[in-house]
Amino acid sequence: SIPKKMQKLILALALHAAAAFAPVSTRANRAPVELEAKKSVAELTDAELKGKKVLIRCDLNVPLKDGVIGDDTRIRASVPTVKYLLDKGASVTMCSHLGRPKDGPEEKFSLGPVAARMSEALGKPVKMAPDCIGEEVASIVG
Repeated sequence: SIPKKMQKLILALALHAAAAFAPVSTRANRAPVELEAKKSVAELTDAELKGKKVLIRCDLNVPLKDGVIGDDTRIRASVPTVKYLLDKGASVTMCSHLGRPKDGPEEKFSLGPVAARMSEALGKPVKMAPDCIGEEVASIVG
């Protein structure tokens, strides 16, 4: 039988040796970063928004049949946020998607009717870009 003192020494050596194979933390060398608390749109001030361009992703995936919107709840839900940004002097660009096209753009998934309904809800014209990239889109966004 191995004496208690010897058992403790063997255990200490084994633990020390095992530490050599422990994974090294890649974060150990990084400087700590302090993050600001997430803000809601309502917490953004006039000074933070006036004259700024704001890109907002809206959930505008509404039911459409033959170009007619069946339920505009999601559009109406976006209106207060968009109005708030506009009222504070921001230039707002909204992006969204509609449906799940298989092989590129499909007319039945066009956001055209959504843009028209959003325009009615906001009481302001809403321009719809023909794509998400390109010179024409850049000129619309400004």
